This record gives sequence, structure tokens and C-alpha cells, in this order.
Amino acid sequence: MTKIIAILQLTVPTVLLIAPFLYRRKSRTLVRFCISMALREKVRKAYMLALALVVILFSYSFVALEGASYWQSPTLLLGFVLLRYKFTDAMLHWIHEDRVIQGIALGMVMFSMVVPQLYSLSASMALVMTAAMFYPSRAIIEMAKVDCFRLEYSMSDEDIIDLYF
Repeated sequence: MTKIIAILQLTVPTVLLIAPFLYRRKSRTLVRFCISMALREKVRKAYMLALALVVILFSYSFVALEGASYWQSPTLLLGFVLLRYKFTDAMLHWIHEDRVIQGIALGMVMFSMVVPQLYSLSASMALVMTAAMFYPSRAIIEMAKVDCFRLEYSMSDEDIIDLYF
């Protein structure tokens, strides 16, 4: 059991280290991911559910190792709030589209890293910020609703990536 918890605790920082290398990469896999996220609400819901489950399991791993304390409450609360689709959708759009909100969220991550007991909260908030960067903007979702044929077939991979981000 402790090996599974250790793997889970190492997975989140690893994702946070690898994600910047994937951002705006013009690979065919990322283009398919961008198109499916923009076109299908079910894919966006699955993406948000996976994010919420990772945050909850990451928080639970700290509870399992260190015991229950009030310090893990904010992380668990964040994970359970992420289960609400409409709130999470609005929050991810907000973080993706507004640089001021990104700065405030980054400041909150840095502030929570000062307290060692809040490491799980800071890592979870950084994971949410990273997930927001790969979430489609409202503009591309509206474009996909209106003109999905053009998005899928007539645009080049570079155009899709540039429009998505």
C-alpha cells in the first residue's frame, strides 16, 4: 500500500515537470486532443473528472501517510469542489483566459509552499493551473460548435494549436 501511495505522490510533481514541454507542441496526438476537447463536452467532463480524482487521491495519500489533520482539509475541499462540472468548467476557463488570475493563483501556490504542511495544497493548485492551460478557451469551443468541419479537416495542425492556446 505504501508503494502505491509513494507512486501517487511522485506522479503529480512528475506531471508538473513534464507538462511545460508538451505545451504548444505541434504533434498530431496533441492536435487530436485539442480537437476532441473543443468538439465534445463528454471529453471535457472526463478531463475534469480525472483532474478531480487525481487531486482527491493525491490528498488522500498524504492523509494515509501522515494521519488526518486540519492541514489536509483545503486540498480535500479543492478536490471535492472540482467534482462539480459547472464550477470547474468556469474556473478552468477563467484561469486559461485571464493572466491576472494566473498570477494570483501562482502567488497562492508560492504562498502555500512556505508552509510544509500545505505542500499537498500547493501541488494540487499547480496541477489545476497546469490543467487549465490545456483546457480549450471559450472562443475555440464556440468556433467548434459553429464550424466543426473547418476545425477538423481544413485547418493545419499549427493553426489548430495556435487557435487552441
